Amino acid sequence: MQRLILVCALVIGLAACGPTPRQEQPELADLYERAPRGPLPDGVRPTAYQMNLEIDPRKSRFGGTVTIDVEFDQPAQGFWLHGQGLEIREVTVTGDNMQDERATWRDVLNSGVAWIHFPRRASAGTVRVAIDYTAPFDANLTGLFKVDEQGNAYALAKSESIQARRFMPGFDEPRFKTPFDLTLTVPETDTAIANTSIASEEVLEEEGLKRISFKSTRPLPTYLLSLAVGPFDRLDGPSLSPNEVRDFSVPLTGYTRAGKANEISYALMMTEPMVVFFEKELGVPYPYEKLDIIAAPQWPSGATELAAAITYRESRILYGPSSGPAMRRALLNIHSHEIAHMWFGDLVTPPWWDDLWLKEAFSSWATGIVLSHMEPDGGYELDAVADSISAMSLDSLRSARAVREPITLNEDIRNAYDSITYDKGLAVIAMVDSYFGAETFRPALGRYISRFEDSVANSPDFFEVIADETNEPDLTTAFRSFVEQSGLPLVSAELQCRDGETPEVSLSQSRYQPLGSPIEESRRWTIPYCLVAASGDTRERVCTMMSEQTATLTLDQFETCPDWIMPNARGAGYWRFTMPDAQWALLAINFGSLEPGEAMTAVDSAVASFEAGKLALPTLTAIANAAARHDERQVVDGAVRAYSTLYRAVSGDDAARAGMEAEIARVFRPRLERARGSERESDRILTSRLESFLARTGNDAELRDEFARAANAYVGLPVSGEVRGLTSDDFATALAIGMQEGGEPFLNAMLASLSDIDDPTFEQAVAYAIGQNNDPALLPVIMDLSMSGQLGTRETYSIMSGQMRQSETKQQAWAWLQSNYPEFVLRIPGQRPRSTPRLAGGLCSPEAVGELENLFAEYGELAPGYERALAEARESIGLCVALEAERGDEIRSYFAGLMPSETAPDDSN
Repeated sequence: MQRLILVCALVIGLAACGPTPRQEQPELADLYERAPRGPLPDGVRPTAYQMNLEIDPRKSRFGGTVTIDVEFDQPAQGFWLHGQGLEIREVTVTGDNMQDERATWRDVLNSGVAWIHFPRRASAGTVRVAIDYTAPFDANLTGLFKVDEQGNAYALAKSESIQARRFMPGFDEPRFKTPFDLTLTVPETDTAIANTSIASEEVLEEEGLKRISFKSTRPLPTYLLSLAVGPFDRLDGPSLSPNEVRDFSVPLTGYTRAGKANEISYALMMTEPMVVFFEKELGVPYPYEKLDIIAAPQWPSGATELAAAITYRESRILYGPSSGPAMRRALLNIHSHEIAHMWFGDLVTPPWWDDLWLKEAFSSWATGIVLSHMEPDGGYELDAVADSISAMSLDSLRSARAVREPITLNEDIRNAYDSITYDKGLAVIAMVDSYFGAETFRPALGRYISRFEDSVANSPDFFEVIADETNEPDLTTAFRSFVEQSGLPLVSAELQCRDGETPEVSLSQSRYQPLGSPIEESRRWTIPYCLVAASGDTRERVCTMMSEQTATLTLDQFETCPDWIMPNARGAGYWRFTMPDAQWALLAINFGSLEPGEAMTAVDSAVASFEAGKLALPTLTAIANAAARHDERQVVDGAVRAYSTLYRAVSGDDAARAGMEAEIARVFRPRLERARGSERESDRILTSRLESFLARTGNDAELRDEFARAANAYVGLPVSGEVRGLTSDDFATALAIGMQEGGEPFLNAMLASLSDIDDPTFEQAVAYAIGQNNDPALLPVIMDLSMSGQLGTRETYSIMSGQMRQSETKQQAWAWLQSNYPEFVLRIPGQRPRSTPRLAGGLCSPEAVGELENLFAEYGELAPGYERALAEARESIGLCVALEAERGDEIRSYFAGLMPSETAPDDSN
């Protein structure tokens, strides 16, 4: 008996020294309950990736092996990671107590959260996990997708924000910055592009293939990975020369689809001045060994800042024979934005998506800064003001999110990519920069970048560094009050002048609320506030840090009452303002004395005050009409937007519409004639925009005929006599009018011309023009076309968006969408379904709200993350209904009174 006990003890002891016992598989239901819906758990992180993939764009699938070194703080039975739509063939793990042992992959959440279960419990330390898999190329411009263009096949990876999981297993979060070693097997005749340059290349014995190994990357998050394979044309640009900040040269290369290389030369030429500017401003050298500019045949967004391999939708970066001046500026804007990302986002990365503003807002702000340096007379600072104003519409909603708002679900991440993040963030940065001065704020940014390079930084990190570097506590307080709470400040300003006393301005702040707004809660900001007061030739900027609900600004510079005040100096403040009617009237009279940014914000605040039920319509039109006469294009654009806002109320009333059309001609025709006589680039752009506005909203018969004839000639229809030439700036207007005037015959000719006109800007304008159809009888043909896939997935969404905003087709298009929603979401880009409630945002009836809610109650699971877009669309419809009820008759009566007498109805019985 004693011997038996001894034997048993020996067996148990040997077992204890041997391999760890194998683990039981967890139940899928248990994994589902424990799975992280947002960030992955702490304590587990990747330290290196090796990727060995075979990518042949001519095939339907790709695959290979991804090997990840994973570090564990504690012993673990497995770990959470990301992978979506991957066919996992095998997972093997190697660690202290495992050697190439099989592990198990379990798909758990539809958002791409998966579980790898180890065969036995792993010790703390590093485990190497090799995952062999295959997957289909995506058909909707998501993850690793393929496109066929002009008979050639291309494969490209769109990783941002959480789409890398669609083509590779890994830790698909921005906080995990890791070096990548990439090897691709591709067709021998194709070019392969990645984040780094090629280390080695060999032709394989297998016919027609080659293997390319790339150099190791600096630490990158998965969303910045670049994979592009296809018969790209290559154009070598001039290398970026060393300078006082960078002691090495950087190869610069452009890639396009076959036959388009020359059209990327302009972007290459403009790259070095942008890079050098950021290097000198930040004191930090360009961080990568090369810089590739890739024009993708198709791309779901305008561009993505893939590290050292920036990828653009080709219509945004190519500059060819048909390109107009507006196209040139748009190219410079998007290119400088992406170049800025090499520092803001790529070198220093936000750890999670609630801090997206730290890369997107700063890159948006930097765009105006660098372009103003490169072209001082270009008016780019006014473009930044226009962007700021564009954010205010969304920020006027109760449902608007904060610039920095917690994101807890994977499905909600893409909702952070909106005007609040980009444009409100830009506006807040510009406001702080203007108030405290570039010499205080900008050097601190460079030290922030240096402190966190190759790492991650969140908003508290940023605020701490900026506070330390500037020693300006009010700067951080102001930043946080605008970044961390939603809503738009409304500053009420009243000039008060009493005999024998110094003039003063009484200020109060509240949250802006349009008519019908459900906003109830109050807000208070720390506002770096500045206004302008003027008397005769004297103009003074007066500032205060407004942290309380009310404040009084004493105008010590004036002995007598100023002639007028402008409550947003330089237009640099992110707020709207209101004043008593008499002071609005004085501002209208002195409108010509305003700086351009002030004029732009004055028009926006006037429109907003009217929509809040406070400003009289004649005062609003006086402000808008003064803006229409302004020298600067961006100010005139504000007048155009003001009239466009009012147009919806008159579109269904013949007399009111005729009156508005006459007023548009009276106000804007003279400005058009003045712009036509100028060679300034800004006036050439304004000419295109005013012609479009007059032809479409103003229904100018002469211009409509001119555009229709030009469009017919461009798509190959017979036209007699001379026709105007078209540039990329005119394509959308001309084709839209051609579509409206020519109907189905024009549609067929336009589609046929696509095979002959190889111009990406034209192709984009074709989809837009189809969406501008105003014939309800043609809608079934158009929807069949958009759903056929003939034009592409982006175009399917674009066409529906257009038809939902045409007064003649919107109700029929809305009925179609309600009946065909499941099929529709399958044919649009993968990042678009969450936005589909916004398609209904142009509706204006109480019934539409219920129909919208019913649609997403039934089909919401097909559009993960739709809730925010639904709230915005529902609120927008409600605001439209309220404005129509309160001021619709007033608008129609006013413009009906402006109807020309020759078109007025006969008063006789």
